[in-house]
Amino acid sequence: MNTRMMATSAMAAACLSGPGVALAADWSVSGFVRQEVAVKTSGDSNINNQQGNTYNGVTVPNTGLFGGSITRPASHTEDNTFNVFQTRIELNLDGRLSDNWSAHFKLRGIADEIGQVDDAFDKRNTFEQKLYASTKGTPLEANGRQWMLDLPVAYADYSQGPLWLRFGNQQIAWGEALFFRVSDVPNGLDLRRHSVLGVAAEEYADSRVPALGIRGSYRVTDDWEVEGFAQKFQASLLPGQNSPYNPIPAQFTIQERQGFDDARNNWNLGARVKGTLGAFDIHAFAVNRNNPDGVYKWTLAKGAGTLPGSAFQGGSNSGVFSAAEWFDYAAATRLDGLGALETALNEFPDTVALGANAVAAGCGAPSSAVGAIRVDQASGGCILDTFFTTGSLRGHLAREYPRETVVGFGINHVFEGEPDTLMDQLIGRFELSYTPDKKFTNPTLSRRYIEEDETQFAFIFEKYHKFSNAIPATYMVAQWLHKSASDLFGRSLVGVDNVAGERPRGQSGGFNAVAFALQQPSPTLAWRFDLTVLTDLKGGWLIQPGVKWKPNKDFQLDVYANVIESYGAQDNRNFAQGLEYANEVFARATVSF
Repeated sequence: MNTRMMATSAMAAACLSGPGVALAADWSVSGFVRQEVAVKTSGDSNINNQQGNTYNGVTVPNTGLFGGSITRPASHTEDNTFNVFQTRIELNLDGRLSDNWSAHFKLRGIADEIGQVDDAFDKRNTFEQKLYASTKGTPLEANGRQWMLDLPVAYADYSQGPLWLRFGNQQIAWGEALFFRVSDVPNGLDLRRHSVLGVAAEEYADSRVPALGIRGSYRVTDDWEVEGFAQKFQASLLPGQNSPYNPIPAQFTIQERQGFDDARNNWNLGARVKGTLGAFDIHAFAVNRNNPDGVYKWTLAKGAGTLPGSAFQGGSNSGVFSAAEWFDYAAATRLDGLGALETALNEFPDTVALGANAVAAGCGAPSSAVGAIRVDQASGGCILDTFFTTGSLRGHLAREYPRETVVGFGINHVFEGEPDTLMDQLIGRFELSYTPDKKFTNPTLSRRYIEEDETQFAFIFEKYHKFSNAIPATYMVAQWLHKSASDLFGRSLVGVDNVAGERPRGQSGGFNAVAFALQQPSPTLAWRFDLTVLTDLKGGWLIQPGVKWKPNKDFQLDVYANVIESYGAQDNRNFAQGLEYANEVFARATVSF
């Protein structure tokens, strides 16, 4: 065997010999294989999917000009027991290139093994996103509807004295709040794997969308540091149509590329300064970005069966079939069913005549402005059902990513009290962010977005407290969370308090929530018991108990439950209404190497 072959064989042996072992002297490899499963604990279905549509096979009166009745075809009503059944593998490659340079890579592969329904009506899509090429959600991924392979980490680090730089595909995590991303604004979220329902204490660590860019920091003094980044824009990624956690009714087509192409070559810029003033740690930041979550509006429909000059496509057999379905789904998604109809008629020149003809033929309207149609529940239902007499209509939406500036600050302080009391070494945190003229999706789906200043803040108290010498310290967190203009999921508060067939009443005073979390390790540290609770004080609750078991360094089992409940009037006031289908027990079994 020659010298080159011997060296190659030695390198291969090192690669396969175990975790963290050196490759050629400067590289190490590690990773894990994980099985992830989420099992439903209720009989509820996600109504946003075709198979969970509450009107499947239901006959309702036709309130249109032609009378009679309308029946929505029955879909495949089978609803999988599993919300998640995925196999994941991750490989990490870390290398020291010199005294100043290092490189880091992570290859992630995921296979979605939920049983599939593949006909055109119910086709499930977990991972494909029509942003890059025809199916990719990020530039460094390959995927199909049920699998994805990507490089969420691919960067090089440079350090020299007080200077640190990072170049490449990376994620930036700012802020300390659970559930709310008050300061955590550099990156959007990839919610295709488990939506927002993963382990709450992990603070979206597995969900941030990586972006190509450069990030750096410079330590000015021992107490002060400045940091900045420039990242290429990357949109947040939502669960796909007919997938378990799909948040957008399948009666819509989202024309993703229309707004994305306008933003894809833009760069997000941000800076932060951190330091200490006396007994307080403080930071302040400013970020100028295209909002990765985006906003939605009606747009001209495309494809076979398009009604010229309108936002609707007919003949797809997968749209809305009746006015009753239209109004119910508008309320459930915090949209204005009456206003959305008015917008669809008034903002598209070729549909104005359609609405006017229906009104003139007998549908009527309570009032009308010059050049605009106004409807109430009776006239709106009549117009809709007159249209639906000829079949279903599929609405087309565009998603756009407005430019915005987010500024904010945070203050941390460690309180001192009597030893062994709850006040001793209690950490208090306050985070606030402010976005002037932030744009929100208008519940009418108008191209005239709602524009409002948004303030978010979080009061956070956290503490390690030893209740007994027999067990390790308990970690506890309590939070008050506030948003002035939108709810937990970023939907304008104009659209809440929403009853089918009526205009939403909205909500004043902002959105407020209270969260509590604790973690208790066992004496041997092999077990950890978790509990996280979130309520919006309007009847919405998320309770997440869980346990982690790590008997050795190579194996870990996590078992959690998501208990989601909505109490009180079912008028779409709280965040939990519409999410009850996601009550589940989920587990992760991980083997590291």
